[in-house]
Amino acid sequence: MTSSSEIALEVREFVGKCKTVILSTVSDTAEPNASYAPFVHESGTIYVLVSGLAKHTSNLLSTGRCHAMFIADEKDSVNVFARKRVSYACEVSLVDREQSVANLVFEKMQQRFGPTIGMLVSLPDFRLVRLQPGQGVWVRGFAQAIPVEGI
Repeated sequence: MTSSSEIALEVREFVGKCKTVILSTVSDTAEPNASYAPFVHESGTIYVLVSGLAKHTSNLLSTGRCHAMFIADEKDSVNVFARKRVSYACEVSLVDREQSVANLVFEKMQQRFGPTIGMLVSLPDFRLVRLQPGQGVWVRGFAQAIPVEGI
């Protein structure tokens, strides 16, 4: 049997290999939306830089919640029915660009995604959004769904 600390490490390593997060959001009028965003992970929190013009951004900010999923690439999966994945219910909040964490996150994004980040940060419609993972499920494969809490 795997200990909870080993599972937590497994999940962190898996998420660390991902560059994008799949977002499931819903509007104020209950219209569902599936999308994705590049992300960075810092101190148990997921950060995304998203355009205010995107449907998922207005959904994130108006409801304050989403579901986030990290999933293994199809080409890296032995069976597409059992792709490794972890998903979380998340609380969502806007990060003010003046907060010290914003600079740290922008630096991490720049290192991870290159010069595009500098351009996006300069655009007035882009927002830095914090996704705080809560309860989730880590799926290692068939019959291997393990409840998890946070990253």
